[in-house]
Amino acid sequence: MTTSLSLPAAPPVLRSAAAPVRRSKVPAVVLLLLGAALALGPVVGGVFSKVASGQQLIDAVAPHLTLDALDRYDGDLATLRNGAAAVDAVYAKQDVARGTYPGLDEYRAKAGAIDRRASDLLATIRASEPDYREVASIGGFDRVPFLVVAAGLSLAYAGGVLLGGRRRTGGALVLAGVASVALIGYPFVSDLVSGSRAGERLQAALAPVMTHGVVEQQQRDFVVLVHAVGELDTTFGDVPRAGRAARDVAALVKSWPAVSSDLADLVGALNDNIDNDRALADLDDLGKPLGTSGLVALPWFLVGAGAVGVLAALASWPRRRKDTS
Repeated sequence: MTTSLSLPAAPPVLRSAAAPVRRSKVPAVVLLLLGAALALGPVVGGVFSKVASGQQLIDAVAPHLTLDALDRYDGDLATLRNGAAAVDAVYAKQDVARGTYPGLDEYRAKAGAIDRRASDLLATIRASEPDYREVASIGGFDRVPFLVVAAGLSLAYAGGVLLGGRRRTGGALVLAGVASVALIGYPFVSDLVSGSRAGERLQAALAPVMTHGVVEQQQRDFVVLVHAVGELDTTFGDVPRAGRAARDVAALVKSWPAVSSDLADLVGALNDNIDNDRALADLDDLGKPLGTSGLVALPWFLVGAGAVGVLAALASWPRRRKDTS
């Protein structure tokens, strides 16, 4: 006789459901709004053109702010100064009548003022040379707006992904983190912190001489010099007798092509970059509503925006709810 064995049914295997992902929407909103502000701000504020103009100014004045160029300008002024004194000496010792050489008469009357204006201009430029060197050392200054916009798009994308309710958000958050770290790191690896302070000082120092009024006055002075040297090289050429005065007059005539080229190039650089200097001043003025210099605040704005982006990305990282059952 066979006895059957009856076993009770096995209980069902219960698998606990995965704990739902807990994620606050506030960091996502912060990422979206911060990203939108960073992406749109440079466009609305005209930062692209202002920064590009600032870079053009830095590049254009570079040949005139080397120590060799500044020393050469000093030599040019010394040649003009000695030439003016020599002409005065010839007029006095040889009783040259006024009106005989109208170009030289005008030069003698204006030589002192011409020299003061040129000396003041050169002193201003020379004093700004150390700050210019710091500004020129900034790596990629004209690419700052592109960095800001790219970081803004990355943050806004991450915020949109989070608010869209997607479960896989790790990639977007990593992108936001990398963009934020780039904003924080760039001011330090590019020397923007010290360079922006020097840029504010440079713009303030050059502003008084980079005006149409100053350029036009320098051009008028140049015309006076052209007429005077023209007479020295022609009708006045045989008047000076032997001596120091004659040597200084001859030195001025001989050096005039180089001197005139230096003066024309320097004044031309000022004239060509008046608008660029104004654009750099406008960039600096962006900080006025906050009571600060826009250039000085720029690196700290990038650091602050990057720090907020990092914190918002970390706060958005998904966490599993604890199973309390």
